[in-house]
Amino acid sequence: MVADPTVLYRLRDGVYAPDLLIVAVAELDLFTWLAPRGATEAVTIAGELGLAGRPADVMLTYLTALGLLERVGEEVTPTALGLDHLAAGSPYDLRPYFASVRERPGCAELLAVLRSGQPAAWASADAGEDWAGRLGDPQFAGRITAAMDARGNFLGPALADALHDLPVQRVLDIGGSSGVYACAIAARMPVTGAVFERPPVDAAARTLLAQRGHAGRIGVISGDMFTDPLPAGFDLHLFSHVLHDWGEDSVRSLLTASYAALPPGGFLVDHDVHVNATKTGPLAAAEYSVFLMHSTPGKCWSTSELTLMLQEAGFAAVTCRRTAADRSAVIAQKSSARSAVPDPATS
Repeated sequence: MVADPTVLYRLRDGVYAPDLLIVAVAELDLFTWLAPRGATEAVTIAGELGLAGRPADVMLTYLTALGLLERVGEEVTPTALGLDHLAAGSPYDLRPYFASVRERPGCAELLAVLRSGQPAAWASADAGEDWAGRLGDPQFAGRITAAMDARGNFLGPALADALHDLPVQRVLDIGGSSGVYACAIAARMPVTGAVFERPPVDAAARTLLAQRGHAGRIGVISGDMFTDPLPAGFDLHLFSHVLHDWGEDSVRSLLTASYAALPPGGFLVDHDVHVNATKTGPLAAAEYSVFLMHSTPGKCWSTSELTLMLQEAGFAAVTCRRTAADRSAVIAQKSSARSAVPDPATS
């Protein structure tokens, strides 16, 4: 049996989270600012502190998951832990302790993201270009594809187990990188499919699919998911670790395109790390969301946000199933009089 690598995923995915706490304390002095105000709307915090909406939301979710804030809807209140140790006037004030490490490079980058809403350079690289901009470089695209492939070797089989009872025949792995998840599904279920990827990642996908021996069942279709129509003929659209890279408008565009291309009764699956419906955690998801906020235009979407966007795109019967290493599969179905998402408890 393979050892559970969840702790290793968390270490990598949460690498920027401590720097965001340092910024909140040492640069924004958030808890001193909140102390006299009590419950405060997230939009008010962002507006008065000069923060962009997306990164402010990620920060508040993270601080809530740490137990420093309480969050009810879009309203947050500092907890005793936050006020006793991170606000001016307390005899146990730790703000100077955090300020002593405020010169970490990640802190400056995160503060800039909070102010502008624009992602920083991938992995804080000197190149200065964000992740999406660098994907046109075959060398960088190859490294990213290898990274996503390595991540999926453990996660893919767990995802396939979670989806095994869906009545599908053809899988389209949208933005599927190496195709590792499509391969895992094909190994578990009697399906064929394709990876939909843009150049130069499509070339890497073809090589890796051939190496896995899945080229006969999983093909590669070259295209840009934002500018090209999604191919027809597939009854399952898989977005695995894709939607978290993009802002709300882009996510809505992808969900709308998926709904249009799927047949009646077809399924959309978003496999990812998801923030809970109340946007209060869990901590691992909130930490990973900081990484995504730093390096992409996206974040870890909450199940409530995804459900609303899926329903507005036309999908029905939205459910969520756990997979592995803090991941889950949000499953939505295009309306059909004859089909429904199976109940995993009875299947």
